Amino acid sequence: MCELLGLAFSEPVTARVSFRGFRHRGSYNPDGWGLAWFTSDQANICKEAKPANESEEAAALAEERQLTSRIFIGHVRRASIGGVCYDNTHPFQQALRGASVVLAHNGTLQGLRPPRRFRPKGKTDSEQALCLMLDWMDEKDVSFSDFAEIETWLRDLNDRGKMNLLFSNGSELFAYRDSNGYNGLCFTYRKAPFSSIRLEDEDCGVELAEEKRPSEKGFVIATRPLTNERWCDLTKGRLLVIRDGEAVFGDPRS
Repeated sequence: MCELLGLAFSEPVTARVSFRGFRHRGSYNPDGWGLAWFTSDQANICKEAKPANESEEAAALAEERQLTSRIFIGHVRRASIGGVCYDNTHPFQQALRGASVVLAHNGTLQGLRPPRRFRPKGKTDSEQALCLMLDWMDEKDVSFSDFAEIETWLRDLNDRGKMNLLFSNGSELFAYRDSNGYNGLCFTYRKAPFSSIRLEDEDCGVELAEEKRPSEKGFVIATRPLTNERWCDLTKGRLLVIRDGEAVFGDPRS
């Protein structure tokens, strides 16, 4: 069914705590894994067409303290459209107006028309959806700050099937939840003072105060809760946009 992971914070953070548990979800989403992060507005992606829970590289990333970013997007894949290979592994990357755009998708979309300018490298509906969105933004001169227009376009695309999305241009993290609530998408908000938490996938405790700086604040988004913190569902059929660790479009509490 695939699962999504997103981090969007006020300052560069590591993905250690969240990705440490998330990678175990490759055991039932075995067809690939990926993690994307940003250096300025340029994306970096590490991914493999193999189970995340069996990957030495994924295990190393889960312990990496030097890798930091304000925004991370992760994915574990259970293939539906497109075979199991590197080019079909999420997240996907394209460039619009000189900036990297990264997207990961959970769900299945049917009957999509071929993109015009932006060309997928793989055979997935997910990468096709990214290219179609960028086609539309390029042709209609839509900016990443045109949040309401993007939300309307995504809702129309959602009519083609099941769709939970995380995507980013390096400045904002965009999270869209399927209009029928397919598979779920939820968030927790972290800020000081940080407490002890328990990872759901490892059944072990983590002292967030030892991992976090007091100035850090932001969102962790996932298909299903990663910890025993308070998690809230995103609103069905709505877009949430996070910049500098705060929601700038959409009400995450609604």
